[in-house]
Amino acid sequence: MDTLAAFMTADHNACDDHFVLAEKAAYANNWQEAESAFDTFLTAMKHHFRMEETQLFPALIEAGGPSGPVQMMLMEHEQMNSLLDDMASAMKQHDAQGYNGLSETLLIVMQQHNLKEEQILYPIAERLLANGWPALLGRMQAV
Repeated sequence: MDTLAAFMTADHNACDDHFVLAEKAAYANNWQEAESAFDTFLTAMKHHFRMEETQLFPALIEAGGPSGPVQMMLMEHEQMNSLLDDMASAMKQHDAQGYNGLSETLLIVMQQHNLKEEQILYPIAERLLANGWPALLGRMQAV
């Protein structure tokens, strides 16, 4: 990827694709497929969060980036992790209504979160981390 925003947006899109597959299978009460798709989605989300929390956000703060937006993103990660935990429980119980309600909430939170990252945080990070982007990318990919 040429830019931080392109790399991270592509990862958002990949997570979204996994989310859709899990949601469709759960709506269809195809629990074997839903569980597999949800596990893939959960793994992708946790990886995305780790890349940001262990590499991107610390690098941004170290470069003098704004701590307020980073703290907001971390709070939203916590909120999404809580929803993901609840979704995993609903998935294990084959609770279609519970899972679907939680997935609708998560979708709204993810959309708002991703928009803030893609429109605000990533452009700031690109400006502040431009010289170190190749090294940062390598560290993020190694997560």
